[in-house]
Amino acid sequence: MTDFITFGRPLPVFLIIIIAMAVLLLTFFLYRRAEGVNKGMRLGLGLLRVAALLLIIFVLLEPNKSKTETISRKQHVAVLIDVSKSMSLVDQRKRPADIADAAKALGLVAHDTTQSDNDITFSLDNKQRAIIETASRLGLSASLIRKSPVFSKLNEDVDINYYTFGNQVNMIGGNDPETVKALGSLKAVESGTSIADSLEAVINSRGEIPLSAITLISDGIDTSSRRTESIVNDLGAKGIPVYTIAVGIPDPDDVSIRSVVMQDVVFTGDTVPIRVQIRSKGYEKREADIVLKFNGEELYRKSILLKGGVQYEDLEFDVLSKDKEAANIEISVDAFADESTADNNISKRSLRVVNEKINVLCIEGSARWEFRYLRAILKRDPRINAKFIATRAKQGLAQLSPDYISRFPEDPAEAFKYDLVILGDVDAAFFTEVEMARLEELIRERGASLLVLCGRRFMPASYVGTNIENILPVKFDPDASWIEVDDSVHPVLTDDGRSSLVMSIEDTKEKNDHVWARVAPLNLLPPLTSAKQGATVLASLSDSDSKSYPLISWQRYGTGKCMVIGTDNLWRVRFKTGDKYHWRIWSQAIQFMTLSRLLGEHKRIRLETDRVSYQNGSQVRIYASVMDESYEPVIQSAYDVFISDMNDSSGTPTQVTLRPNPANPGQYEGYFTAGKTSRYILKPPEEDSDSANSIEFQVAEKNFEMAQPESQLKRLKDIAELSGGKHLGIGQLAELDKLINKDRHTVTVKSSVPIWDHWLLMFLIVTFVGFEWILRRKRDLA
Repeated sequence: MTDFITFGRPLPVFLIIIIAMAVLLLTFFLYRRAEGVNKGMRLGLGLLRVAALLLIIFVLLEPNKSKTETISRKQHVAVLIDVSKSMSLVDQRKRPADIADAAKALGLVAHDTTQSDNDITFSLDNKQRAIIETASRLGLSASLIRKSPVFSKLNEDVDINYYTFGNQVNMIGGNDPETVKALGSLKAVESGTSIADSLEAVINSRGEIPLSAITLISDGIDTSSRRTESIVNDLGAKGIPVYTIAVGIPDPDDVSIRSVVMQDVVFTGDTVPIRVQIRSKGYEKREADIVLKFNGEELYRKSILLKGGVQYEDLEFDVLSKDKEAANIEISVDAFADESTADNNISKRSLRVVNEKINVLCIEGSARWEFRYLRAILKRDPRINAKFIATRAKQGLAQLSPDYISRFPEDPAEAFKYDLVILGDVDAAFFTEVEMARLEELIRERGASLLVLCGRRFMPASYVGTNIENILPVKFDPDASWIEVDDSVHPVLTDDGRSSLVMSIEDTKEKNDHVWARVAPLNLLPPLTSAKQGATVLASLSDSDSKSYPLISWQRYGTGKCMVIGTDNLWRVRFKTGDKYHWRIWSQAIQFMTLSRLLGEHKRIRLETDRVSYQNGSQVRIYASVMDESYEPVIQSAYDVFISDMNDSSGTPTQVTLRPNPANPGQYEGYFTAGKTSRYILKPPEEDSDSANSIEFQVAEKNFEMAQPESQLKRLKDIAELSGGKHLGIGQLAELDKLINKDRHTVTVKSSVPIWDHWLLMFLIVTFVGFEWILRRKRDLA
């Protein structure tokens, strides 16, 4: 230990010397000529004066007594216990190794027993077996700490602190009896798990306190999107290994619904097909019922034979509802009594029911293959009222067939009844100026949509400088020739395309990509140079040089939408499959383009969400198209909408502020975080209620914690390996005592004690000043 003096108000040494010299000189001049005082007395008085002044200067510099000492401390070990919902699972332990591990964790046999797993299993009585059969993963974790001697032994050399973790971390306490006792009352209540965030939080909470190691007790299930590699590598670099201990078994007997493929929008009278992906283990060749409920009413029940592994079951139901509404769909597989969890046996979805037909006008200039198949799709779809204009046909065709009209209506009442206009390879000169203006007005002000199918003769080259060019979501070179692409080039979905229901025609990413890859060869493509600002590209090209090509894109225009499809070879997907995929592509595109108009009831203020159903915690994207009474875009800094929980009539609506989209005047966008599971309704401000629609959406809970109950041993092993630690089985827990670094941590501690206000300094100053004053009074000095 070293002691020394420091100053709180330090001055340079030369300045201190100057001040001291000034004090000496001043005192010398004061007492040099003092009359009636001998030399000895003058010297004494001078010394008293100098001593008092120097002490005052010393005090003003605020001296402190500082010391440095070296001490050794115990290092710390953090023990993290997973309390997420998956830790409430009760595993069916059938293998002797799993039973033996549970017996050790529960203290039914000694941890250091030399018995084999088989011997332990056979030695258990019925009561002990019952305890094992009812023990949850969290119960094993808590008992492991309480019953194992390794943590008490470790605590002699290191300080142990216990934490619970899931979505967040909470410290329980140290290795004292009260804390260890509290472990028995822990509940598995966290709705998710983030191992990376939890490790990071523990490191940050320790501050300067040295951390020797982390022990992680978990089933390894992680619902966070954050990867653990970065934080674990960082721990390894800091010399903080993670020792993982797995609870739970990697292959529990279970039946689960992994995915449900169904459309989000249906029409009254539709027969809705549903494909359900079911995964099972341990129940092979056993029967279970799959049940479908519509708004709580059971509509469908079928007995299925479980095959083990993944299997698909197809079911369907008829939509009989006649009102516009968001319907609740619930699909479940009856759970077996001994399943580890029944939470993943059920899937809930929401869909919108529309009871209006879609009015479609298809305008085409040539009888190309895509148009022929599209015309057949439109004519046989009972949800669609389709009319056609064949621009190169004789006028008599419109008179001979009720499906055809001769021209685009100039009469507003006739023109505005269409929800969607499909415009093919048609010369812009076909339209009169009034017709072109009426078509643009239909999209911009009346909320209809325009779907453009490019063609080599006229579309889009002939529309330069027209109203239609403004509506398109793409830019193009009207003077360039069409682009010839290799036969192997095919459509590739963008990130926006993968999340769009328009482009989802199969139930997995791999199958979906495979179907779109069959749209080849594309032959020639229009010279589209780029997407416009604010447009969304759904598909580009597989050619690495054409990744940014906007093959399929869309944007909002006023209150409506416009989509451009750059190829007329979508029909190639029909090879060996017929209508299966081709019909679905066009059906979903038509629904996407027209749904907002159908649900918005043609109002000048239109509210819309990007989907019908959401998982709790996800973002609901909200759109508002705001037009004034003259159907001109309303330009303002924001537009407020309100969201109410339909199951909580007493709740206060949540206000969401939408911000303007610079690329589309009158268009406002914003986000709402989907909270608890419920049905919600989106409404405009009260003053706009007569001019705007309202719209419903569903928030359903997706319990990722319970979706896959298998413990993730590989993840835990990777965490241990990357950090320089080790993965331990329950039977290997005693190794912790040898693995953890128990060397005491040496630290240098500096401390400082102020002495400038010490009573002794004050006493000396008063003594010197007072003694000088007394002597001066006796000598009658001024």
